[in-house]
Amino acid sequence: MTEEQRNAYERKAELFVGDNYVYYEKQWRGRMIQQNFSSWNWAAFFFPLYWLVYRKMYLEGVIFGLISLLGAIIPGIGLIMHILVGIYANSYYRKMELKVLAQTTQLTEWEAIQYIKKHGGTNVLGIFVTFLIMAFLALIVVAGIALFPAGEKDNNSLFANSKTFTTDNFSFTFPDDWKQETDVTSLDLKCYTYDEQLFTGVFDYDIADYADNIRPEDALTLYINELQTQFDNFQFIEDLKDETVEERRIKTVLYSGDTDSYKYYYTISLAEFKDFDRFAIIVQSASPSLYKKHKSTFMDIVESCQRVQLIPYALR
Repeated sequence: MTEEQRNAYERKAELFVGDNYVYYEKQWRGRMIQQNFSSWNWAAFFFPLYWLVYRKMYLEGVIFGLISLLGAIIPGIGLIMHILVGIYANSYYRKMELKVLAQTTQLTEWEAIQYIKKHGGTNVLGIFVTFLIMAFLALIVVAGIALFPAGEKDNNSLFANSKTFTTDNFSFTFPDDWKQETDVTSLDLKCYTYDEQLFTGVFDYDIADYADNIRPEDALTLYINELQTQFDNFQFIEDLKDETVEERRIKTVLYSGDTDSYKYYYTISLAEFKDFDRFAIIVQSASPSLYKKHKSTFMDIVESCQRVQLIPYALR
């Protein structure tokens, strides 16, 4: 390449790059033939989508955005994409520059300048438009979360397929694979899964049956003390919940205990309602491995507790 050709190329390259040409000329220096190389571009790493749009690589920006969506499914994809763009941004931008300049070899000087300006340079407006699009998409996501929060369930059914079992005063919603024990027991409601691996029992108590100084929470403590005498190595693990919403309070604790050489987890819950003289104590059990898998089911069953009096007659 002659000196005149080199000067002509540099003028075109500077016109193509526009802002920050000195940086890219330094990154490309000595790489006239070798087009594939690794370097580092901080702007492309931190803001890859905006950098691509700013440098008029619109198709690449769309592809980056689509692949980045996988980050919502596959953890780490977003970070990997940022790193790859940061490493190869200068190399890929170099390829784009050479491709555009190659298209101008048969054009007049004026036509070449117009072609380079059209396909090169920067697009500040594109950053603003991209920001508005991203803000709009974020607004849609936030609105979706607000209108349809994760875990929100219909008041009459916490599960896709469910059934309702009741004591005289309380109603509970169970998944469809649960059954009610019909034999007479000390429990007011006794339910199992069909494989009998998960258990839920309910005591329906009248506060009038306790001494005047005993509150429902005290009754819960008395019941836990009773369980300690029935199981070996009965130990407290953690408080799972203590929440009052409107007129209802739910308190749940988790214990572990051994029976016949096996360990079980026990969730013990209190459900009480304001201005109501009845309260429920719910005990649930499963092996530790099954508990971890079905913890949310146990919690949903307890959360479904409602006073029978408040249930419309047609739903009883």
